[in-house]
Amino acid sequence: MTTAQWSLTEHLLSSSPDEYKAATQAPFLLAAAEGRLPKDVLGKWLANDRLYIHAYIRAAGQMLATIDLPQIVPAAEASETQLVDWLIEALAAVRREERLFIDVASRYGIDVDLNPQKVEDKSTERGVVSAKDKGLGLVLIEDLFRSLHTSSKMAASSPLSLPWLEGAVMFWGTERCYLDAWSWAKSQQSFPGSQSDREDADGGAMRREFIPNWSSYEFARFVGKLGSIIDHAASQMIEKSGQQAKEEFVKRVEGKWKSLLAAEAAFWPALD
Repeated sequence: MTTAQWSLTEHLLSSSPDEYKAATQAPFLLAAAEGRLPKDVLGKWLANDRLYIHAYIRAAGQMLATIDLPQIVPAAEASETQLVDWLIEALAAVRREERLFIDVASRYGIDVDLNPQKVEDKSTERGVVSAKDKGLGLVLIEDLFRSLHTSSKMAASSPLSLPWLEGAVMFWGTERCYLDAWSWAKSQQSFPGSQSDREDADGGAMRREFIPNWSSYEFARFVGKLGSIIDHAASQMIEKSGQQAKEEFVKRVEGKWKSLLAAEAAFWPALD
């Protein structure tokens, strides 16, 4: 009989059920599912989500710069190689996502800018958004993404020497929360895909455009691929390092996971 492989991702998903529910079943999501989000509320949230994409791109670039790929062809494809492939796919996906935001916002008459302050940048002007105009969830996630470089340096000196793993967990965690949140929203729709969405407060942008995209099979496959990379690499690392090292590693990752869930919960705007 074979022993089932321990799953780091499944462990994390079950480790903080109340926090995970807060991150994936917010009143904002229910309002989106029921077509009750006014365009100004939706626009402000989309503007924050668009800036989240920018933070994601910067963090992915930093992670790519720190991954050591095998210099000799391995017998089986290395986890690092699979992670690089996933990050490249992710970068292409979030750029498509940003273009989707702008396209849908234009078609539905939704403003997706956060009070930009224009500053002089050499010979050109570019819009910037001050921290006070950003949502708390965006600020927290930007901080978490910025901390990935420091985390990878600390992990490199630990007994469990996979410096990219904690960063990969953060990318997987934010994607998994997003998938589960919008899949939950889809399950709350009274008339998914019906003509009733034309009378929605946002004109149907959420129920016709965004919710189907963020709860799709393709997105679930994309998220699941990174989860498999993480679980395989974590199991191999722990098998080599022993139970004590596993406990120290899991405790550290659980702390990061809870910080991420708090940021994800704060990302959903409070509704009047």
